[in-house]
Amino acid sequence: MKRIIISDTHIGSKFYKREALLEFLSSKQFDQLILAGDIIDFIKIPLFTQRCLEILKEIGKKRDVVYVIGNHDASLEGLVGTSLANIRFCKKYEFNEKNREFRVEHGDRFSTGFFHAATFVKIVSVFQDMLERWISFDLTSWLTRKLLKHHKLRGISAIMKSNDDVDVFIMGHTHIPEVVIWVHPDETIRTYVNTGDWVCHSTYVEITDGVVRLKTFKDSLE
Repeated sequence: MKRIIISDTHIGSKFYKREALLEFLSSKQFDQLILAGDIIDFIKIPLFTQRCLEILKEIGKKRDVVYVIGNHDASLEGLVGTSLANIRFCKKYEFNEKNREFRVEHGDRFSTGFFHAATFVKIVSVFQDMLERWISFDLTSWLTRKLLKHHKLRGISAIMKSNDDVDVFIMGHTHIPEVVIWVHPDETIRTYVNTGDWVCHSTYVEITDGVVRLKTFKDSLE
């Protein structure tokens, strides 16, 4: 069984990696595709093009797709618990493989302060989108580099404490691709994985027969 997990593609925003994403989806072979939130960027001012349609069609070709809804595509929350063709919608996705418990969420519930307030995030996102299109500058990537520079491990520790009942917890949201592995006091191996994004990076998680890998996709244009 081979699963692929991607998040934070932000389809419709100005700087998402549209060509790389389409090439990735059309070239990779897998049994299940898990979309871990912020796939379509509804809370900015999305511009849907022919390339967007091609990407969505490519997703529609996959046999088994799980769509974990994030904060930028929260407009789809009314579909939680339902399916559309090959796509299942949920807020979190759990599965067992090789006697290990896996959980996939978007991760926005771990935001704090102003960034936990949905209305505030929507307002900021709209203004950010307008500014990005006006000055043609990728503010998302710039902010991500700032976050990465000041990123603290304590945040991951708190996240994992709230997911202490699983062996592997996978999320997106922060746009920071990373893996942390440690030995739990009960002597089991615990793993935190962040999928990264498709704005600053082109990263994804691959799970093959229970083995987890964080990878970067190198497209033909690089």
